[in-house]
Amino acid sequence: MSPSRIRRLPDHLVNKIAAGEVVERPASVVKELVENALDAACTQVTVDLRDAGRALIRVTDDGVGMSSDEVDLALLRHATSKLATDADLDAITTLGFRGEALPAICAVTRFSVLSCPRGAHTGTLVRGEGGTVNEKLLVAAPAGTAVETQDLFFNTPARLKFMKSAQSEVAAALRLLEAIALAHQDVHFRVSHNGRPALGAPRARSLRDRIGTLWGFERAGKLLEVERKDGPLAVSGLIAPPQLARGNRDEIVLIVNGRPVRDTQLSQTLIEAYRPLLARDQFPIAVLHLELPPQEVDVNVHPTKAWVRFRSPRQIQEILYRAVKDALQQAQVVQPQRGLAGAIAPAGLTAPERESADWGSAGAISGPPHLTEGLTPDMPSPDAQTRLFHEPPARFTTANFGAVIGQLQDTFIVAASDEEIFFLDQHVAHERVLFERLLGELDAGPLASQELLFPQPVELGAGQAGLVQEWAETLEGLGFRLEGWSGATVVLRAVPALLRGQEPRRLIEALVEDVNRPRKGEPVPLLHRALSFVACHAAIKAHAPLQREEMARLIADLAVTKTPYFCPHGRPIVSRLSLRDIKRELGRTW
Repeated sequence: MSPSRIRRLPDHLVNKIAAGEVVERPASVVKELVENALDAACTQVTVDLRDAGRALIRVTDDGVGMSSDEVDLALLRHATSKLATDADLDAITTLGFRGEALPAICAVTRFSVLSCPRGAHTGTLVRGEGGTVNEKLLVAAPAGTAVETQDLFFNTPARLKFMKSAQSEVAAALRLLEAIALAHQDVHFRVSHNGRPALGAPRARSLRDRIGTLWGFERAGKLLEVERKDGPLAVSGLIAPPQLARGNRDEIVLIVNGRPVRDTQLSQTLIEAYRPLLARDQFPIAVLHLELPPQEVDVNVHPTKAWVRFRSPRQIQEILYRAVKDALQQAQVVQPQRGLAGAIAPAGLTAPERESADWGSAGAISGPPHLTEGLTPDMPSPDAQTRLFHEPPARFTTANFGAVIGQLQDTFIVAASDEEIFFLDQHVAHERVLFERLLGELDAGPLASQELLFPQPVELGAGQAGLVQEWAETLEGLGFRLEGWSGATVVLRAVPALLRGQEPRRLIEALVEDVNRPRKGEPVPLLHRALSFVACHAAIKAHAPLQREEMARLIADLAVTKTPYFCPHGRPIVSRLSLRDIKRELGRTW
């Protein structure tokens, strides 16, 4: 094939290329038209779809409207009311601004635009197809604008092959509209599909009310307030406690200056802020508004404006992480409501026996001897207690996990309450207990350290020695003492007292590997990662037999931690079985 001469493309082909960038699917058309309506200061938006938007998309608003001349300009590429100077590009404050969305949409549809300025009674109606206006009329119309598109991609049939099923396309459009509705709670949204209501969101007084309308008021009532401000940066919104986690990311909505966006780093930061409370396959529910100066964010990095770029991404991630962490520190997040006086009765008691039992403030149970024997917290002497945990004895408190039944495979503690049976992984449970106790002890000063009889040189890999040297102050607070920096070699002189029985050289090598392991988008402090390592290595291991009083002590200590359901690394501690389900399966009705 011989090379051809350079030539300018005809306008209709240029418009189709632009449409290919902006109009990916029906949801893209809905997004652009609704954003234009919001920029027109509307208070109501109505969206009508037919055949998932392929046959019809109609967006009607009560915004400021357009004059006859403005309607003509709106159908030309790069014509907009939202930019006046070059400086405006550096501080975008509107949702739509590129000036090519509407002509791009019209280029691949049969379209009509009806618009009437506020205060006028006569509007302008234009009709056309494939980007060409065929008819223009002056007609009586209410204030606002109505844009209707039919037969999407009628002149580019190849694009239709990439469309998904009607259900998928409708779902995509509704998810997008939900996010926009969450970002603009002062606007009334009505959406229908094939003549049937699909989404309704009246104007709401608060974000919680808007979420209640869209996702249910019971769920909205359980959400936690998020509020943090750092100079011109601010994060606000609502997040769900870990108990309401989902198996996907569909209910994570991030809004930057009123614009719902997709940002991988922000989403990952949010997830990592939850991670001590969530398993790896679980994701939070969150609606978060980020407010920052418009010059600090570039919204013009993608034709559809779904992605943004921050001038200082790390700063944004940090304030988001801290805001979510603060919200998750609330006691009700990880301490579920308990029964009478916060106590949980041991399994097996009948109703009269439960009523006659004496629940003391220290958690001691007295009642029928044949039932309470073996289930009471009969604590051994302090010496026996501290032999396993290496810590001062603490007053026994009633555990959230009921009473100890026994140990399974020398790995899982089995306990039971009146309603559930619990299987607790003894290693990760003890890891959580140690982590929170050590974290508290750090407030009083460095952790106890054990000097090595013979200091050991440790060879570190390329680049690791410099990192460990930077960590030296933090590691010293945990009980490690490293000296004699020379190239890639470091001398280990002391380890945390909790780890004194372990091989020192392998310990520091494992620490470096664990703490330096890449964690995508995770701004977790070095101190917490290193402390998690210490707690993990000091905790009791699987296949370690425990006495009943040791198991009772462990689950009691676990119950009073801030996060008793996941270890510091995010692994779950507890598995539950409902006694009600067991009885139902076995045909019991009592």
